[in-house]
Amino acid sequence: MVQHILVAHDLSPEADLALHRAAQLARQRQARLSLLHVLAKEAGPIGEQRARDHLQERLQACGYDALEPWIRRGQPAEEVLTQARGLEVDLLVLGQHHRQSPLGFAGTTLERILLATPAPLLLVIGETHAPYDQALAALDFSPCASRAMQCAWALLPDGAELHALNVHEVAEIHAPDPEDLALQQELFDQLVEDIQVRLPEKDVQLSYSLRQGERGNCLDSAIREMRPQLLALGGHSRGELSSALLGSLTRQFLEQPPCDVLVAR
Repeated sequence: MVQHILVAHDLSPEADLALHRAAQLARQRQARLSLLHVLAKEAGPIGEQRARDHLQERLQACGYDALEPWIRRGQPAEEVLTQARGLEVDLLVLGQHHRQSPLGFAGTTLERILLATPAPLLLVIGETHAPYDQALAALDFSPCASRAMQCAWALLPDGAELHALNVHEVAEIHAPDPEDLALQQELFDQLVEDIQVRLPEKDVQLSYSLRQGERGNCLDSAIREMRPQLLALGGHSRGELSSALLGSLTRQFLEQPPCDVLVAR
């Protein structure tokens, strides 16, 4: 269940997109919305007031006139994680990184947040505020990929579609092995069935498919064909092998997101 959404805002236009998406999801889910800005420790009262005025203006534009933003001082990653834990949020929402961002949501900072966040993270790049109607979940056999798919399901409104894609990874120069592919399909069918019984009932169409080849190429191809507004990924590419590393494919799509990206650990 998504009952509390936290937006980390760095006063940029990219963060405004994240706030608008979070507001849309909060209304759709009837969830609580919180807004956080992290100030540098050396920022004075004038800087804090300017930040607060900016955030209040953005909240009014989203229809949340009465909401008071959280203003904290310190290191962005630590403060975002502290607030996410303290507020017991179910979804953390960020805007895409840009070089002028004082929060620096890229590289090690974003990775530190992802590796320690208690909630799934939604990186927003889409400029439309309409509800999602097409989502793609890269589903392998890791728990984090299953959690990402379930969270994506929770963010979709009635009438939307969620497609789960599993990639049976083989070098593309190799000829297909029919028996191996049939076994992979059987295992994937069972995985989707196991996840489906845990999904809340709603009028969302669930479909799934298996592709054989290199992971990145297969996922890129599916994105071009389906044009999803939301891509759901597990935090690791090959199961949860390490709590200290993000999967290379996940990192790639966070650095160059083709659409909004949802990551769960």
